[in-house]
Amino acid sequence: MTNNQLSTQAKRDIAVDTSVWTFQDVKRYFDPQNLLTEKQVGQALSLIKGRNLNPLANEVYIVAYKKKTGGTEFSLIVSKEAFLKRATQNPNYEGFEAGVVTVDEEGIMHERKGAIMLPGDTLVGGWARVYRKNFKVPVEIFVSREEYDKKQSTWNAMPATMIRKTALVNALREAFPEDLSNMYTEDDGGETFDRIKDITPQEPQESKEEVIARKMAQIEQFNKEQEVTHPEPELVEEAIQGELLDGELEY
Repeated sequence: MTNNQLSTQAKRDIAVDTSVWTFQDVKRYFDPQNLLTEKQVGQALSLIKGRNLNPLANEVYIVAYKKKTGGTEFSLIVSKEAFLKRATQNPNYEGFEAGVVTVDEEGIMHERKGAIMLPGDTLVGGWARVYRKNFKVPVEIFVSREEYDKKQSTWNAMPATMIRKTALVNALREAFPEDLSNMYTEDDGGETFDRIKDITPQEPQESKEEVIARKMAQIEQFNKEQEVTHPEPELVEEAIQGELLDGELEY
């Protein structure tokens, strides 16, 4: 190994720098059993690098779900702590309030701060308000316990804490879509791979129609060039179109 290779290897620290994560890193830490397709690995890599999520800090991980129709579906899950971390890094972030919604013995609804409930309270939901410097009013979210409560594990042990966190995550996502879009927690059900978009920061992007038009123009130009040098343009045209369309138009 050369000195340059050793220097590059020493500088590459996937524990602190998500920009250096590679396809092989995702396979090693996310998919040691080789269950994911190449497309799914690429989507996971896009989320890690595009949203600066550190898998080694448990900011994002993969969960397998058994589908009712049979088989297994894999989802990418982002931790609630990662949501708050990303929001606080936005210069317009000005804090939040969050709590639970309860109904007392007289049927009166209350917004309790934190996850505290009084004797006789019935937990019905959660609420959160997120403040931005450039918003005249806070982003306010109310969520229903009935909709999110999974009736298992942590939800059974700490329902007030869980519904409060769920409300906060939804409020943060709505307040900072530029930072938190395409990020879903376990309480949201995660985000299945096939619905994840490539969120890696890029130059101004073309629309799907513009991409198709550009690729078709390239194909046409290529075919014209082939007519000059090849006696059977029809066969060449069919092969080239198939190759470019398969590789490029799935955008």
